[in-house]
Amino acid sequence: WAYATAVHPAPALFDAMIPIVMEKLDNFDSQNLANTVWAYATVQHPAPQLFDAVATAALAATTNANATTRSATNSSSGNKLDTFNSQAIANTVWAYASMGHYTPNSKLFLDALSTSAIKKLNFFNSQEMAITLWGCATLNHSSSKFFDAVSHHAIQKLPTFNPQEIANTVWAYAHMGHQASELFYAISQLVIERINSLSSQAMLANTATHSRGGYHVGNSHPEFLNVASPPLPMTSSTKMDTFNSQTIANTVWAYATVGHTDPHLFNAMSQLALLKLDSFNSQEIANTMWAYATANHPAPEFFNAVTKLAISKLDTFNSQEIANTLWAFATLSHPAPEFFDAVSNLTVTKLKIFNSQELANAIWAYAAVYHYSVNPQFTNGILWETIQKLESLDSEQIVNILWSLVVLDCINTQSVIPLFSEISKRYYSSQNGFQLSREAMSQLHQASMWYSEEHSCNKSLLPVQLRQECFTNFCSNENTSSKLQYDIVQAFRSLPPYLGVFVIEEESRCQRTGYSIDVLIGVQQQKVAVEIDGPCHFIGFSPNGATMLKQRQLCSLGTTPLLSIPYWEWDMLSSNSDNNTNNIMMNNMWNGTSNYDPYHHYNNELRLKQSYLQQRLQQASFL
Repeated sequence: WAYATAVHPAPALFDAMIPIVMEKLDNFDSQNLANTVWAYATVQHPAPQLFDAVATAALAATTNANATTRSATNSSSGNKLDTFNSQAIANTVWAYASMGHYTPNSKLFLDALSTSAIKKLNFFNSQEMAITLWGCATLNHSSSKFFDAVSHHAIQKLPTFNPQEIANTVWAYAHMGHQASELFYAISQLVIERINSLSSQAMLANTATHSRGGYHVGNSHPEFLNVASPPLPMTSSTKMDTFNSQTIANTVWAYATVGHTDPHLFNAMSQLALLKLDSFNSQEIANTMWAYATANHPAPEFFNAVTKLAISKLDTFNSQEIANTLWAFATLSHPAPEFFDAVSNLTVTKLKIFNSQELANAIWAYAAVYHYSVNPQFTNGILWETIQKLESLDSEQIVNILWSLVVLDCINTQSVIPLFSEISKRYYSSQNGFQLSREAMSQLHQASMWYSEEHSCNKSLLPVQLRQECFTNFCSNENTSSKLQYDIVQAFRSLPPYLGVFVIEEESRCQRTGYSIDVLIGVQQQKVAVEIDGPCHFIGFSPNGATMLKQRQLCSLGTTPLLSIPYWEWDMLSSNSDNNTNNIMMNNMWNGTSNYDPYHHYNNELRLKQSYLQQRLQQASFL
């Protein structure tokens, strides 16, 4: 214990002590047993035989005590497990988890410790609760009754939890998939309160620093710190200020994993992360961004700041961290072209270590944001690695990669034939059991059109029946009209009759491609397909991959010419637009009027919209 407390490894001594300790384990009380395994775990000295022997000794004492109790109920039980106090339980569980020691014998030991802990939870402090939860979760040791019991007791003691204990607690529940909604809600309220207080202090400190002529201090599977050491005395200020990059990353990861996506918590955490940003390592960057993307919670200020940091630390990222970070940017439609460029230039040599999911996520991210300037060696490398690992990829991943290559304009049909062949083989071998999601079926239809029809492949790369199933699925996708679409359709209908523009049909369907068309109009006896692209179709102001592919395939394979209307151009014509309001004010000043006239205002807006549509039709040579 002394050597471990001093963190002074002594391998020869620790090795020599193992047989001696094992011989005398029957004489060890609970505190001795706990201290022994804690010491070996603290200096990370492997001793699997000793750890199994400690578990056996504790369980044997319990079994013997139970037998004695049954034969003589008035006698003292001598049950060692009953003498484990809260600290001994926590340190023991921590030790087994830290050493990754999980054998059938140790499983029984942990079961017994968990049961004993439930009876003593009133005596557990915050650190002991967090350590025990973390240990069980790290070993994937299921103990539902213990987790349920802790969730109720922890709420009562939450004010005493420091950030590391909070992070360890929520991580444990998330890792085990154990729901504890009330606990997560209570923790989120506590964390928000502390972060708001910390942010206020930081603002005051920054103000003071500026007044002295200083500088601005802003922008400055999870692992955990050694949690076995005794907690330091925690003041209210200390409890707030010990939020670090690790506790931030692990906390938001846990909340996203269990689906408890409190927007106020994620907002507060993103602001705190900006203050601690320089200390984030690659894993913490990836886990935090993954959490925000999984929670579908945009954090543009944080994502902008983390882009430069991620580029500077890119050589420390492993394959999973690279893939998850790319995926997060793409999922939240956050533009980060510099990071995507850096990854495609650097990662070519790392692609061999990418597993199937990482390959699919990485190439999908480039396609989703339509990062068309990707290094060709990167896409070729992903395709090559995909072919090498084809049997380990599931069908959804293969289709996802195919779709991504299509979006990124990969036109080499021969290079993707192995992917189509693998899908076809799986379809033939398990025709009744072959399943793809609706999204994957749609992607496969788009990929099949790209190679079989757009790039002059003389034969279908899919079985005829499968291709028909994909087409039928694609055509069955239903779309709902938006307010933006309704507004534009009404403006088309209001155009002067002499222009010869009229609305034929809303939510039309291209019979050749299967694509839905927002509005089909007639312009002087010619049909024109109109696509009305809202915010979800763009990354910033550039079309995303899905939008680009649809436009490309409608233009090359569709039966009618295409006109696309982006939402921001239309929004500038709206009465709520600052630009339009300024135009109206200028017109009023010019005409010597200052009173607001709703009728005149509406007519002015309608004229602007009509003029815009007429100009767009003229620019496309439809008028």
